[in-house]
Amino acid sequence: MKGFIGILAVVYLFHRADGAAVTFTGLTGVSGSAGNTVATVSVVETSADSFLLFTVTATPASATFAFAADGNPDAIASATITAGAVKLATGKTLDKETKSSYVLKIVGTDSPDTATLTVTLTVTNRLEFAKTSYEVCVADGTVAGTVIGTYTAVDAVSGTDTVSYTNAPSTDLTVDSSTGALKVATSKTLTSATVGGYTTTITADQTGSNGAASADGTTQVKVTVGGCSGAGQIKFMAILLLMPLLLTRVF
Repeated sequence: MKGFIGILAVVYLFHRADGAAVTFTGLTGVSGSAGNTVATVSVVETSADSFLLFTVTATPASATFAFAADGNPDAIASATITAGAVKLATGKTLDKETKSSYVLKIVGTDSPDTATLTVTLTVTNRLEFAKTSYEVCVADGTVAGTVIGTYTAVDAVSGTDTVSYTNAPSTDLTVDSSTGALKVATSKTLTSATVGGYTTTITADQTGSNGAASADGTTQVKVTVGGCSGAGQIKFMAILLLMPLLLTRVF
């Protein structure tokens, strides 16, 4: 599951004894009345512990916040709301392919008054590769233009996402923008003399005029040079050692 995830501030006034109405600012698509207000927040899928989903603030400043009894489905958010911050619970994952939305209910209290905010949390897609990192090995002296793997996003939204690829650093390795094929850069040769091998990060970017359905995603590719056939050589030696025994049994 790159990209900046916006933190939306939901500002609302709680219904009090003097009859003040609930008022939202700074968020579109909000409707409702005192004690029955609703909002929508979108976040990109993530699994980062304590990721800030959104923040609620209220007047009076002495108001406290807690989830309603049915207000935290799948315990997706941390149970305690501190300073209005609603965060992803430890060990939880927002995954659009698994569940694309949650309805959270937050009760604000300034005794004896209360008000309830219902937030529809919409999970949007992030372009993801099959793995977050790859390790490959190539022969010493691998020349320019050699393809050392193809790395593409596996969850692009069909009919909406047009994906292009870039990589950094791109001094020794370069990725084809349309296919995701990683190649040795022009005029470069991969050598075992380069300590630590070669590492690059590939970014999948949603582009085009057909709408930005998905946030950018990344994967890291580490290329080791030389020594790739070591395991094969060990296996070959084992076969040679077995040959006298096989010949003895045959004859």
